[in-house]
Amino acid sequence: MSQDETKKIANELLLEKYEPILVIKLGHVPKHDELQSFAQRIQEQFGYLTLVLPGELQSSVEIVSVCKSEIVEIEQLKEDVYKCIKSLSDEADVVNDSKIFKRLIDSQNG
Repeated sequence: MSQDETKKIANELLLEKYEPILVIKLGHVPKHDELQSFAQRIQEQFGYLTLVLPGELQSSVEIVSVCKSEIVEIEQLKEDVYKCIKSLSDEADVVNDSKIFKRLIDSQNG
């Protein structure tokens, strides 16, 4: 077997074992529905499984290869991340609402 044939077989095995995922880190936390819509649109446009991670220190985009030796459903992982984001978003809304409420009370008292 020639070296070129060996490389070709090795590359085919790597493609079977690894899956590219587009990872987008956002420096802010959008609303849950906006985030899901954005991720879906990016996935359809570029053809990669897409994972969006909001609330990072700085925004970035990269493609990572994920080894398929450990079976993890990407869709389940995405849903878990979205649930976490929704929870954080809901908590942020409660905090913002309470700050607005406190300002209203303070303005009426002061």
